[in-house]
Amino acid sequence: MQTPEIALRAAQNEDREFIERVYFETQRWITEALFGRRGDDFERAKFAESYDANNTRVIVVAGADAGWLTVQRSTAIHLESIYLTPGKQRIGIGTALIRGLIEEARAAGKTLKLSTAKINPARNLYERLGFVVVSEDEYKVYMKCRP
Repeated sequence: MQTPEIALRAAQNEDREFIERVYFETQRWITEALFGRRGDDFERAKFAESYDANNTRVIVVAGADAGWLTVQRSTAIHLESIYLTPGKQRIGIGTALIRGLIEEARAAGKTLKLSTAKINPARNLYERLGFVVVSEDEYKVYMKCRP
């Protein structure tokens, strides 16, 4: 299967509704499994606390918005989040984007880090791409991929 053409663009204020929708479409089951149903207002407030518009890029596939990712760059590269709409999952987009970050980290001599819910099936992808668990807490695993 050939990976579709992927581009990234800086998230704008007008993308916020799309970004929230993708997050809740893909992550609600995880937050409810871990914490129970806490209500939309509570979840939106939690999302707003953690959302980093400055480091967020909208993922564009074949000219259409398909998801978003947030990456922090400092002494390490930290993949804060990556979310794809359900119709764009499991077709190589996430793999291609993460491989690009691995190459960026390798070229810069930095470690690529991420964290994910222990129950998130994407953990299998991360492990396949060479990430290893370096620590964990009650809900999450913290992973890294060295260059």
